[in-house]
Amino acid sequence: MHRLFAASRPAFRAATLTRVPRRSLAAVTSDLQTPSSRLTPPPITVRRNLKFTNPLLSYRQNYPPLDNADYIRFNPTADPSFANPNQVAQFLSSVQAHFDTLPSDPHAPATTARFRQYSRAFVLPFEDKPRVYWAPGHAQEGRDITYYNQGVFNPEHESERRAMPSIPDSMRSELLEKLILTDVALCDWSVDELRHPIIVGVHFIKTAPTQEHPVSKTTPNSLHQDGHKFSFVHLVQRRNAIGGENVIAGKGGRYAGLQPSEVPSEDVLARFYLESPLDSWAAYDAKCSHYAGPVMQEVVGPEPSERSVIICDIEPMVAAVCPI
Repeated sequence: MHRLFAASRPAFRAATLTRVPRRSLAAVTSDLQTPSSRLTPPPITVRRNLKFTNPLLSYRQNYPPLDNADYIRFNPTADPSFANPNQVAQFLSSVQAHFDTLPSDPHAPATTARFRQYSRAFVLPFEDKPRVYWAPGHAQEGRDITYYNQGVFNPEHESERRAMPSIPDSMRSELLEKLILTDVALCDWSVDELRHPIIVGVHFIKTAPTQEHPVSKTTPNSLHQDGHKFSFVHLVQRRNAIGGENVIAGKGGRYAGLQPSEVPSEDVLARFYLESPLDSWAAYDAKCSHYAGPVMQEVVGPEPSERSVIICDIEPMVAAVCPI
């Protein structure tokens, strides 16, 4: 059998390696026969989805969307369909207790009194019933960590791949996931983006000043853009704290890197504080820059102080080299 195969090699090469002359598309199509008029072509079935239904719209309720806005403010509990008061109370109690044990930010000096966890999730907006899928973290020295990199959008950690402690499975509750889906629903999506997965970075961040470290800062400590298409901030708790003012400046990223005092008053879109649990605001990243001020103790002493938030940064999953 081996000898027969070896003997047939020249014929095989001749049959497979014969050069085919290059031909133009016009030359190829001119060889095609015109079908007889007596032949009836089979019917062509085209699956058209002219009226694409966005299942996420049911999560919008009466909240203001980001469609035509630089930023929005809302509190999801204002709509009773989000959750009943008992569910909200249980959720906040669980999250606030967890924030009491939040690990310190491994990339911040102790003087900043900042604590955080981070995980990444995905939403498939084209599902009939959208849900949240959590990405696995990385095992590092017996801990579960998730990497986070803001590229050039955080001058304090430029293009730094930071390992953050992951949010534990026990905190990935139904109401947290509903909050995430609500955020995704309020974003401004194109019909193409709604046909791709959506990435959600979920941050648990607490700024907690003490007598020893009286000023707790966020990063970067200036007006900035996050580098994600949309960013949402939800207050978890504010106690014995002053400061933490939110400032939003218009004209895209013109004022990124500056302090709010350096922005002309006519370009300051808003200044406000998040006061009540789940008070929220969101930014359309390309349209504005934003800032969260340092937090100090209202009553200096041993009583705990904090401003804690859940941040969701949201963007479509598309290839950078082949944008949709």
